[in-house]
Amino acid sequence: MSNVIMIYALVVVVGAIIFRRTDIQYTFLNLLRHRRRSGITLLAIVLGGISVFIFGGFVDYSYWALREQTIRTNLGHIQLYKKGYLESGAATGTMTYSISNYDEVKNLLLSDPEIGSKINTITGQVEFSGIISHYESGVSTFFSGVGIDPKTSLMLGSFDQIVSGSDLSRVELNGATIGSGISSALKAGYDEWADMLVVTPGGGQNAMSAQIRGVFQSGIKQYDDTTIKLPLQTAQQLLQTSNVSKIIVLLHDTDQTDSVMKRVNQLIADHDLSLETRSWSDLAVFYHQVVNLFEGIFFFVKALVSVIVVFMIGNTLMMSVVERTREIATLRALGLKKRHIGRLFMLEGIMIGIFGAVISVVLGIGIAELININGIPMPPSPGYTQGYLAFVLWNSDYHLFWFACALPLVTAVIASIIPSRRAANLVIAEAFRFV
Repeated sequence: MSNVIMIYALVVVVGAIIFRRTDIQYTFLNLLRHRRRSGITLLAIVLGGISVFIFGGFVDYSYWALREQTIRTNLGHIQLYKKGYLESGAATGTMTYSISNYDEVKNLLLSDPEIGSKINTITGQVEFSGIISHYESGVSTFFSGVGIDPKTSLMLGSFDQIVSGSDLSRVELNGATIGSGISSALKAGYDEWADMLVVTPGGGQNAMSAQIRGVFQSGIKQYDDTTIKLPLQTAQQLLQTSNVSKIIVLLHDTDQTDSVMKRVNQLIADHDLSLETRSWSDLAVFYHQVVNLFEGIFFFVKALVSVIVVFMIGNTLMMSVVERTREIATLRALGLKKRHIGRLFMLEGIMIGIFGAVISVVLGIGIAELININGIPMPPSPGYTQGYLAFVLWNSDYHLFWFACALPLVTAVIASIIPSRRAANLVIAEAFRFV
């Protein structure tokens, strides 16, 4: 609907420029005749347009930051599982449906000429759970363990903040990194030892001691309270297996997820591999919940600004009709048709909308750049323990520019309908008697 209105407005303006240039001159003269009123109306449009532009850029940055944090917290862009894992693997244990040919699959994907260059890294991951104890403090707690290739931990944990010690990439085989929540619960810190007890895929039990070589904080409270990271080889030794729970593929560009996933599924079918895939979007439930919340808020802001702009432009043009009643009667008496009179008032509204759109975008970019110099300190989101610096991401999506331009122009056209019809339908004889 908005696209149709935009096209209509542009057709009216272009038609006036080509065929009726005097209408353009007449429109500018009328807008400049009441500069204060036109200025106040333009100011309302610009403030509304800037507000929507800045808030839209803030929302886009929030989407991007949450998306990348979700992807790089051991989720990746694409995950590969053994067939049946997603349906019953979680219920029967993550290693019941495990992948035995991890190296073969990894080499197959990296050597493919179509997607090999798009892949940042591929890693196998082992997921398990158990009980971890700290002998000195006499405390035990439940944990969720992740075994991952240490070389890829920097990329799949790039948003983790190291509180003490080092990240997993510099940890020896008998070492581990733990979340800040587990560290507080165990009263165990850097360089101390902890004992882990797990149930192996075969149904037995196994235990080992690991030295805490780092404490990390991702900002996600639930994750930090339960997660322990081990080198993949160490986790496999603890579980007495050489398999992996899943294969995680991290890409250079998130926008390439769908195309790469399509090719991965084709390779799985061509080589008859007993695997299934899921994208990060299918797995990131919390991300979509937050996006839906922000979209609802953004819709409310857009609707509120649109109503204000419509009333401001409508009031300005309606007052103009009242004040120019005798002028309209004179134009009608000189032979101008009702349609022409209505188009003149419609053109005034459209021109105000165009000026408002251009000024809104220019000032919006300037204000966004000022904000992006230092950012805006934000409190922690629900479920998070760390605040963050928010920025205005205005140059990544053309839809933000489109809407910042469409809002003033579309609302201007809508607000011009009633005044233009009223002006066109004035009775000439009665209009001349108007004082």
